[in-house]
Amino acid sequence: MQNYSKIFKIFVTLFAIGFIMWLGGTVLRTSIGYDLFVPGSDFVLKPEYSNEIRMYNVYIYVITALYTGVSYGIAAISAVVLAFKTKKEFKRRGWIFMAFILFIVTIPIQGYSIYMDILLAKEVYINGVRDFFADIIQQNYIARFTLAKYTTINSISMLAALTCVLYFIWRPLDRTNDNKTLSQNIEDKKSE
Repeated sequence: MQNYSKIFKIFVTLFAIGFIMWLGGTVLRTSIGYDLFVPGSDFVLKPEYSNEIRMYNVYIYVITALYTGVSYGIAAISAVVLAFKTKKEFKRRGWIFMAFILFIVTIPIQGYSIYMDILLAKEVYINGVRDFFADIIQQNYIARFTLAKYTTINSISMLAALTCVLYFIWRPLDRTNDNKTLSQNIEDKKSE
């Protein structure tokens, strides 16, 4: 790979830090959200939790939305800049192209999740919603964990993001001078 400038390396670093913080924050937020439910296939709220404890979970969930949203934004902007800087490498290094496409798939899904987080934060922190059974909490917070449309798109987004990481680790579809094509390997074996 060619030598890249310091600005390129800064964007790679920003992408890595933003991606790692977003991924870790998403796992943390998921565990916070599912803490309200009795383990099992039915989404039944834990009866021993009072309204205050349930709202405390919502507060923590909303606070962590700030970190994950900003981290994802940094990662997304860095990914777009890096894609423009490495577009000549897309043909030779197919894994960069595939990782970029998979990351682009996550942008609308995460954008919508960030939008929902902003609406929830506005209601909880600015408008002062204190009742766990308020409509905004039920439609914006509980629905994310109980409705299939939200869990499906978030799962797809997470799987696409994890596949991006795997592409960066294993680097399939890499056509460098060091890697020979299948036909070249066959010809080399025949000549031996």
